[in-house]
Amino acid sequence: MSSVAEWDARFARGDHASPEIDPFLAVSAKYWPLVPGWQPVQGPPAKPAAGLKALDVACGAGRHAVQLAEAGFAVTAVDFSSQGLLAARELARSRQVNIETRQADLEAESVELGDAAFDLIAVFFYLHRPLFAHLRTCLRAGGLLVYKTYSVDQLRHPGGPRHPMYLLEHNELLKEFSSGEFSAFRVLRYEEEWEGRGTAALVAQKP
Repeated sequence: MSSVAEWDARFARGDHASPEIDPFLAVSAKYWPLVPGWQPVQGPPAKPAAGLKALDVACGAGRHAVQLAEAGFAVTAVDFSSQGLLAARELARSRQVNIETRQADLEAESVELGDAAFDLIAVFFYLHRPLFAHLRTCLRAGGLLVYKTYSVDQLRHPGGPRHPMYLLEHNELLKEFSSGEFSAFRVLRYEEEWEGRGTAALVAQKP
């Protein structure tokens, strides 16, 4: 894993600072009205009710956190890079939305994300398998998990992580959140991409 100093330097240089969201977040939006408490407004699109909360895990420069805030969620953006969080706050100000930022080491044994604290959790291009249990815990019943990151198919392409620690196996994400007597989520969408780059992506609802 890269150090905090290395990531701070990357964000300070403006790396990983594109405001463009990953297309899968936009795809996931069709499922957001399934979140309990979602309320339609006058005419489309529907908006979340006041107080519905979203968590952006390993938010980086905040592109997805800001998009979720623009959609109407109260957003908490978590990352271990202070420079990344600074960029996220600046992006939020430029887009005239509010986000809460929190600096935390998501790979620390003591990491705490809350208990049934969020209605939607977004994780993009970050993988730390011990965190899966925390994601289950901090998501409210009926809430949605939106997850996309690299898979082993990325090894067929240049760039991206090469270590198995940061690459999902085929169907790993699907199996992780669709099995277990007490932890099976309702999988609403699952897809794997292998052309151009290797990724796996999931939208799933907590029972």
